[in-house]
This record gives sequence, structure tokens and C-alpha cells, in this order.
Amino acid sequence: MKKNAQGKCYVVWTGKQPGIYTSWTECEKQIKGFEKAQFKSYSTRSEAEQAFEKGLPVDYYKPRNQKKKIDSQNPVTNRIDTVLPLPKDVVANAIAVDAACSKNPGPMEYRGINLRTGQELFHFGPIQGTNNIGEFLAIVHALAFLQQQKLDSTTVYSDSHNALLWISKKQCRTKLKDNPNTHEVLRLIERAVAWLNTHNYKNPVLKWQTKKWGETPADFGRK
Repeated sequence: MKKNAQGKCYVVWTGKQPGIYTSWTECEKQIKGFEKAQFKSYSTRSEAEQAFEKGLPVDYYKPRNQKKKIDSQNPVTNRIDTVLPLPKDVVANAIAVDAACSKNPGPMEYRGINLRTGQELFHFGPIQGTNNIGEFLAIVHALAFLQQQKLDSTTVYSDSHNALLWISKKQCRTKLKDNPNTHEVLRLIERAVAWLNTHNYKNPVLKWQTKKWGETPADFGRK
């Protein structure tokens, strides 16, 4: 555990070596490959120390296996929750995507779920980014996933106005600066923009009407 650094810190409650770390690189070493790791970032050393002493908060992060295989023969596998009835005007043949980010920028992750079954189809992160970036990458991930599966009639829902605008313009207008912490996500953005500009897709990409329908089923529940 580092004791002399200031500024942003990462608390690891459950990992290879629990403690407080001053960089994402150090934190990642403690959680990578650790199946039940539990961690979170804080803006200051003081906040991190208080959180570490108090114990695990409700909004901690758990790394997921980004290459998790989906059991197509059993739609109950990997369900994120009990499937609730969808509003009548929601297309059931759809993927709903959402992102979550602690601070802005901060550890960001996103996922996509099958609206018909509640199955989590993909989950990526956390890596350093912003919520808008996560929303954008989630839509592109969904479109690429559907094209790979040859499902060109499946709808993609997102509740992010900015992300939907970026998708329509085939660009990501983030102001995130390139540095060692953000290098990975900026490279992912480059790949996503390149995909949008080199692939044609027929899938409808629609706005999830939160005020009318409630939170998207892909929501991380951290508001």
C-alpha cells in the first residue's frame, strides 16, 4: 500500500493485496485475474482512506471476463435479473445498452442485454473513460455484434442523446485528452469510428425513452 502519494487513488477491498493504490496500473495488478475482486476510485487520498476503513460501498466495481462465452442454447444463462414485462411500444427484438462511469473521467464500463430474455450479451470494462464514451462504444459494440450474428433487423436502444448523435455522424466528439490513463479508450474510439465508416448496418438505433419507460434494463443502477 502506497502512503505518500496525493490525488486520485484506488481502493481495493478484495484482490490479490487489498489496499490503497495511486494509479490504475497498480490497482489493475491487484484485481486482474482475481475472480471476486472489489474496488473503486476516489478523487483524493483522504476519501480513499475513509472508504477503505469503512468497508465496501454499494457502488463498488467488479471486473468481468470480457471474453465470456454466451450459451445460445440456454437464454437463462447470464441473465442480469428477472425479465420484466416491456412497455407495449418497446421493440422486444432488441439489445439495450448502457454505460456507467465513476467520476468523469474515471473507471468506465458498458454492457448490452437482450430485451427479450434479459441475457447479458456483452460487458466491457472498467477502463478509464467517460460516460458518453461508454455509451458510444456500447452502441458500436452492439452493432458489430449483431452484424457478426447476421441479425440485421434487431433494434439497438440507448438512452444517451450524445451517443446517438455521434453514431449518426460516425464520429466521437469527446474532449478527453490522450495520456497513459486514457490511451486505451482513445484507441478503442478510433477502432469504433473506423468500423462505423467501413461497415453498413440496417439495424434501427433508437432512443430509449427513460421518462416514459423508466430506466433501460441495461442500467447499472448506480444513480
